[in-house]
Amino acid sequence: MARSVEAHLDRWSTTSLLALALGVALLLRLAVMFAMADLSHGANLWEYGEQAVCALRTGGDLCLPYGRGAEGVYPSAYMPPLLSYFWLALFHLFGDGAAARAVWLAASLAVGLVNVWLVFRLTLELGRSRWAAFLAAGLLAAYPTFVFVTATYHQTNWAVFFLLAIAFIAIRIAKSERVSLRDVVVGGVLCGAATLNRSEMLIAGPALLALGAFWRRNLVDVVKVGLLGAVAMGLALAPWVVRNYQLFDRVIPVAQSTGYNLWKGFNPFTNGSGNMTEEPPGGPGDTFRMAVRDATPHGPRFETDLQDRYMQVFKADLAAASPARLAQLSVNKILLLWVFDWTDDSITGQLAYLAPWAAANVLVVLGLAVLWRDRRQVDPATAAICAGALFLLTLAYVATAVHSRYRMHIEPFLFIAAGIGAEALLAWLGNRLGRPKNELAPR
Repeated sequence: MARSVEAHLDRWSTTSLLALALGVALLLRLAVMFAMADLSHGANLWEYGEQAVCALRTGGDLCLPYGRGAEGVYPSAYMPPLLSYFWLALFHLFGDGAAARAVWLAASLAVGLVNVWLVFRLTLELGRSRWAAFLAAGLLAAYPTFVFVTATYHQTNWAVFFLLAIAFIAIRIAKSERVSLRDVVVGGVLCGAATLNRSEMLIAGPALLALGAFWRRNLVDVVKVGLLGAVAMGLALAPWVVRNYQLFDRVIPVAQSTGYNLWKGFNPFTNGSGNMTEEPPGGPGDTFRMAVRDATPHGPRFETDLQDRYMQVFKADLAAASPARLAQLSVNKILLLWVFDWTDDSITGQLAYLAPWAAANVLVVLGLAVLWRDRRQVDPATAAICAGALFLLTLAYVATAVHSRYRMHIEPFLFIAAGIGAEALLAWLGNRLGRPKNELAPR
């Protein structure tokens, strides 16, 4: 009987397991989208969509309304522009209606499926079995937050895609017999596109490619990757940088929100969580930030002047903070990101969040133990690049502020460890049921 089960497991090819994970991801996301997606004009498009809506209504470039009862709009580079321009293109094609929103959701769904594929491939690159890859990809496919975010207009799927894709290209650069110029160009373009989606990728993306190049221990390869990758990334960023210089008379490679983001993570009203600065509405953090906004004169330089004011307040708060306060903020941010965001009860306090969070964390710990036990069989370049991505993201959020959704940027890498832990757990259960040792260990 055990032999027949083992033979049945062996009949599952790598392609079949990947197809199953993708099928589960597709079905769950379609079901949630049909049940929950809001295609109305009142849907929350986040700041990315708001910049595009403003541009559509004014017939100009990306902008935002002053709000709080004030009329008029101001030119904006508040958010990285990739998704804003995607929104604007959809609005020009389909109008500001349900069709544009449906196409945006379909694109987000497609990107989410690619993310499942990338987690599957990264697990294989690590040197693990097809079953571990299937379980890791299956976690991403079925994890509630990743399923539900696909029915919203947030950028999470895109951020995860760029991060995983750059890590994958960096691994190819590190492990290939010869550096492929195509890989380097694709990597540089991905770094540029990732930066135009999330500010932290301005450093994290190139750093991962650099890690892949340095792993080769060949100066010529390092120079080749550095120069060609920088040119490709620079060309991708150039139109946005030129646009911002023309509008704001300063170099803005990503987004004009640095002052606010730094202040958000170090002001007296927070423990490192962005939620404690912005919520509740009318709370001390929200009141202060709106007072800074209200004190900024309206005009073409409104956003620039506003960010300069936040930067001044940030510097004052930083100078007034004790070393103990700064250390506490840093520790809190790491705990908020890596363990649990206790400041966001509306999300993390729900059973639908807590149950999979607890199960996944147990599997992650088990998977890390297995990886340490089998460290001689683990591909070192893949492990270093995945660990590098986690380290860089942690640094970025410790330097600014943490929101509960930021954990979703690191979770796909954690799911790789969780998939390995799940495989080991299934093998152990098979042994406990009386089958010969390792007979049911997925291969």
